[in-house]
Amino acid sequence: MINRDPAATLPKKEMDPAIRLLLTAREDTGQRALFILAGDGELAAGFAPRFAEVVCHNANHTLHTAALATVERLGLANVRCVLGDLPCTDRDAEAFLPGIRFPENHFDLIGFRLGRGTAQLNAVLVEAFRLLAPGGSLIVSGHNQEGIKSFAKRGEGHFGNLALQGIKSSCRLLRFRKESEAPPEPIEDPRYFFPVSLELAYSGGGKLSYLTKPGIFAYRATDAGTALLALHLPSCEGKSVLDLGCGSGALSLAAFKLGAKEVLAADNSAIATACAERNFSLHGMPGKVLCSDLAEGAPGEFDLILTNPPFHNDAETDYTLPGRILKTILHLLKPGGEAYLVANQFLDYSVQAKLLFREAVVLERTQAYTIHRMVKGQDSVS
Repeated sequence: MINRDPAATLPKKEMDPAIRLLLTAREDTGQRALFILAGDGELAAGFAPRFAEVVCHNANHTLHTAALATVERLGLANVRCVLGDLPCTDRDAEAFLPGIRFPENHFDLIGFRLGRGTAQLNAVLVEAFRLLAPGGSLIVSGHNQEGIKSFAKRGEGHFGNLALQGIKSSCRLLRFRKESEAPPEPIEDPRYFFPVSLELAYSGGGKLSYLTKPGIFAYRATDAGTALLALHLPSCEGKSVLDLGCGSGALSLAAFKLGAKEVLAADNSAIATACAERNFSLHGMPGKVLCSDLAEGAPGEFDLILTNPPFHNDAETDYTLPGRILKTILHLLKPGGEAYLVANQFLDYSVQAKLLFREAVVLERTQAYTIHRMVKGQDSVS
């Protein structure tokens, strides 16, 4: 293994400051390293020269694809990219979703770029302790506004130690070392890997239950936009249906209840598509799932598309998304097919939809949401 400055591996000017700070952790070498929710591969690439094996984990398909491209471009034979829920130990076999599992005491180093969500952060601490070999380290960086200081206190209690290794650009780099067989102050019941049961009322007076979990959009309660759209669903009798941005798959389940002959649930999140697949199985419905960006790779065209699309890219509102989503819908609809979409009031769907579709009408407008119905013309060019 070659010891060199990992931060020199990739262009610095485009690098997330928290990732750059992680790359300044210079003392680490060993057999195995794991980077959780690692992003586009720059982090794993930076540490590849120091470890015999590096695992680059993502839950987002777009980031996973970018990481694969980075690994291929740099020729990193010792880096393996994996897509799925948070990595965990074999002892979590009873978890709700199938997961990425490793033996206990497997890694010398685990790296994590801090995200949001208490359940997820607790799960990272609990599983990192289990997955680390004795003497192994968890390194974490994040912005002050993202809660890195409160995470430091939580991690210090769980590991029994804390080293602040750097501060830059309002970000902090923390190191926790596994120095005991069990956590000095165990975190109680992170509940990240266990399901939450919710209900969805849909058109025609129907109601169904479905399962979701932390790590998926609107896991605490059914999203208000999804709930509103569900009350406007048309008959799906004999139709092929695409649930675009499916989340846990609640609208997919409703489509089957309304007579759909086939349903594809598509989402960019591997956690979401795994949850949708689990819900199909629990309800005995023959739905299929696709983890990709904007249903790329979907087989064929659909009679009906249902969607409650996102409007964020990370924490920022992405005003290019409506145009991209509408073009995706147009491309994936059969001529004469229709789409039902719910969007926040401030997003411009109506004007763009009227330019692309034979029919584009608003079915309902509330203070927060708009329900759009669109029909593809017989001669539309997608």
